[in-house]
Amino acid sequence: MSPRRARATRGRAGDDPAVALRQQLVDTAERLLAERQVGAITTREIARAAGVSDGVLYNYFADKYDLLVAALLRRYAGELATFERDLPAPGTGEVRANLVSYAEAVHKLIADTLPVVTGLMSEPTLLHRFMVEIHREPMGHHRLIGPLADYLTGERRLGRLGDFPLDATVTMIIGSAMMLGFAEVVGGVARGELARGVPDIIDTLLAGIAPG
Repeated sequence: MSPRRARATRGRAGDDPAVALRQQLVDTAERLLAERQVGAITTREIARAAGVSDGVLYNYFADKYDLLVAALLRRYAGELATFERDLPAPGTGEVRANLVSYAEAVHKLIADTLPVVTGLMSEPTLLHRFMVEIHREPMGHHRLIGPLADYLTGERRLGRLGDFPLDATVTMIIGSAMMLGFAEVVGGVARGELARGVPDIIDTLLAGIAPG
C-alpha cells in the first residue's frame, strides 16, 4: 500500500483496506457536499481531500456521480433512521398525541431532506440517479408510509380508532406534513411556527368537517 493510501485508511484498524478506503472516499464526498454546491465539487478535489491519487477513486466508483450518490444515500439513510426512531407504537399513549408525533416526524424528515434534492437541480444526471436509488430497497416510499399505516392498523385492531379508509387517512396525514416541510424550506417559515398547527390538522382529521 502506498504511503498516501495508508494515510487515507489510518485509524480504521481491523477494516479490510479496500473497504476502509471506499469508506474514506464516501466520508470525504459527504463532507464536501456539506461545505459547497455539488456542481463545484470535482473528482480531483475529492481525491486530494481523501489523500489518494486521482486514479484510485475509479477503482471503487464508476465516476464522480457514483461516489456522490453513495454519499447522498448514506446521508438520506441517516435521516430515515432518525425519522423511524421513537415513533409511537399502537396501544401506547394517546392516539391524538401519537398522530401529532407521526406528522411532526414526517415534517422534519421532509424539511431536512428537501434541501438535498433542490441542491441537485443543477446536476440533472446526479438528481436522476439519486431519485432512482432512494426508491429502491432498502429505502423506498414504504419507509415513510409503512410506519404510519402499521400504527393506524394496530390502533384500529385495538378498538382505539373506528373504521376508516386507511390509504386516504395516511395520505391526509403525510400529505399535510409534507406541505409543512415545503413551507419551511421553500417559504422560509420557522419550524416551530409550523409545528403549532399540527394538532389542529390532527383534530380536524379525527373530528371530521361535516355538520354535527
